[in-house]
Formats: sequence, C-alpha cells, structure tokens
Amino acid sequence: MAAGRPLPRRGTAGDRASGPAPAGGRALSSGLALHTRLAASLRERLRDGEWAPGGQLPTEAELSADYGVSRSTVRAALVQLEKQGLTVTRHGVGTFATPFGRALRAGLQELQSMTDTIIAHGRQPRIDYRSAEVRDATEAERLALEREAPCPVLATTRAVHADDVLVAFSYEAIPRDLLPADLDPATVGGSLFALLESSGAVPRTAVAGVHATRGKDIGWGERPRGATYLLLQQVHYDAQAVPLLHSRTYFLEGRFQFSILRVR
Repeated sequence: MAAGRPLPRRGTAGDRASGPAPAGGRALSSGLALHTRLAASLRERLRDGEWAPGGQLPTEAELSADYGVSRSTVRAALVQLEKQGLTVTRHGVGTFATPFGRALRAGLQELQSMTDTIIAHGRQPRIDYRSAEVRDATEAERLALEREAPCPVLATTRAVHADDVLVAFSYEAIPRDLLPADLDPATVGGSLFALLESSGAVPRTAVAGVHATRGKDIGWGERPRGATYLLLQQVHYDAQAVPLLHSRTYFLEGRFQFSILRVR
C-alpha cells in the first residue's frame, strides 16, 4: 500500500494520538473525531476509484494496521460509510464498495445535520442565513408541528454550501417555546440541530417526503437558471415523538444526492 502522509492524529484508547504513520501505512489529518477522519480518508479513496463498485475493501485488521488505529475505530468508520450508502458490510464476508462513492451523498436512513453530513464527506460547510425571525407559524407548519394556533416559531431561511459551492436552500420552523426565552434571532447561526440540542431538545427521528421540483420562487441570489431541485420535507421528533422542527430543503440536482441502502 502507498505510504501515508505524516500528519498529526488524535486518538482514543488503543490508537496513536500523534506521530508518524506506521511503516508502509497511512496517517490521518487532525481536527475531527478519529473515526470520522478515517471515514473521510476511505471516502476519498472510494471517490478516487481505488475500489470499483462491488470491490472488497481491506479487512478490519488490515485497515487497523495500515492506519495505525484500533479495530473499534475502523468499525465505527465503516458504519459511517455504510450509513451514507457508500459501502455494504456482509458479516463474515467483508465490506464492499457500492456504486455511490463519487458524489456528496447522504443516506436517507441517517439522521444528521447538513453541516455534519458535509464535514463527514471531508468538505468544508458554510451556512449563510438569509433571515431568522420569530413569526406565527403558517397553517402547514402548525399542522406539521402538531400545534394549536397561535404558534410562534423561529423561522429561518438558509443557503448551504460545501467547499463554497451552493448545494441547497433551506426553510425551517422551530416552535419558539422550545428555545431559550432570551434568544435573540439575530444571533442564530450555524447548525439548527446544535441550537435545539443546546436547549435540551434532541432530534432522534424524522419523517421525510422527497420529490423533484422547480420554480423561480425557490431560493434567492445567484443560482442556476431553470434548475431542478430535490425537495426533502421533514418533521423532526425527539425521543418522546414531540415535533421539534419542520424543514423544507431544496437540494440542487447533482450537487447533493441521497441514497437508500437496501440489503437482502
């Protein structure tokens, strides 16, 4: 295997936290959780075509030796790749590449923020807020959130970028009473999942609908003329099935793709 780049690593028990790559092996860049960085490295190798669709990845033991990390870290990284639809693991046989290794992709079975999805693909996220305000919920939002009128919500509109490339426009509504009473909408930024979690409201599940759409009223600013969007409309719930967030996210076709991994 190719020699690794001698970049620093941060490890967990059983992993080397820093230092040179193992002999003949690879090293991981610093900054994120170790298994996330390992998954990003493997994802890059998948995108580069190192393993063709259907090709078998090295074993856990081989990857552990190659990267100088524990097998538990390797397993966590492989789980992340499988959730994103990039690989499939057949227990007792091995892990195999799917045809989905080259695009920015999220598995519909995986619930995580857009920011985390972009980071997990080894890219730099940027969330530009166009607006954040408290207003009354629309009827559609109120019904989705299972609230009676009046229902004040924190309403946001955001443009999502990966490596400075626009990938989506998003419109969200969060019941105001789920957030701190002194929250100033002007200070809202970044991940809405993180905002909810900081208030003790943790999204655990979501019900989503997906369909293709287009229209001049989608988005704002510079965007592809006549673009087709994949609309992901979701309601997110906590562990007690309380609705926390209603969102309509319009993903530009070809820039952010979704997969559903089906196994037999």
